[in-house]
Amino acid sequence: MSPEAPNQPSFLRPSLSRVPWSRFTVAPWLLSLGVLAILAAARYYAVLGPPRARILFLLHCLVMWALPFILLTPLGRRKIGLSKKGNTAPALAFSALAGAGCGLAVFAIGMALYGASPDNWNLSIRDSFRMSEMLAVMPPAAAFAVIALPALILTPIGEEILFRGLIQQAFTSRWNATLATLVNGLSFGLMHLHVHGLWQDAAGFHLRIVSGTLMVLLLAGASAVFTLCRLRTGSLWMAMIAHAACNLAMIAAVFFHYLH
Repeated sequence: MSPEAPNQPSFLRPSLSRVPWSRFTVAPWLLSLGVLAILAAARYYAVLGPPRARILFLLHCLVMWALPFILLTPLGRRKIGLSKKGNTAPALAFSALAGAGCGLAVFAIGMALYGASPDNWNLSIRDSFRMSEMLAVMPPAAAFAVIALPALILTPIGEEILFRGLIQQAFTSRWNATLATLVNGLSFGLMHLHVHGLWQDAAGFHLRIVSGTLMVLLLAGASAVFTLCRLRTGSLWMAMIAHAACNLAMIAAVFFHYLH
């Protein structure tokens, strides 16, 4: 797709494109990367910073939810797929199955390649759940619900707005959908490097280069599937469904595999 014509209505609010006290404007793709950098910094500080910073994770999710109303015009909200168009039963079924398949594939690859090794991202995900602590105070069904429900609501909505919505549209408008899919996928994978690959302890920060890179690439692949659900239906909601199904499938696989 070719870049938008200069006189074509922007999907961003006009006031956000102009640099204060100048005649220069900020390209939507550049603004989308700036938003990504701020939100990524907030997430990493929330996860890797002091315990009091944990609330930032919830706040950064809520900010992602609000992005369409903060940054976009009504036309922009339609352009990124926040409409009922494409929300059909077949599209919902396809998106849910495609997302669940991605989650199970990421789980299976981790188990096949790394087993009980610390390089297995499934172990990192399990530890992030604090399963042993939760199971000590509640039955398995309740523990699973506490873990799964936020992953079905908070991150799929916010992250799809950011990655398959804002970033995808900004880069597609400037270049093409292929580059946009590559950018949103790799940035999505890197946003989750704190899940496995990058961690902090008393000795400082550490990085698992090989398994961390592989996990990022696998998540970028899942991201491409979410993008496909968005593009084939014209609805960002279908990408959210695929993302939620991916999270649910992977959480269920990890939880019940390590339950005993």
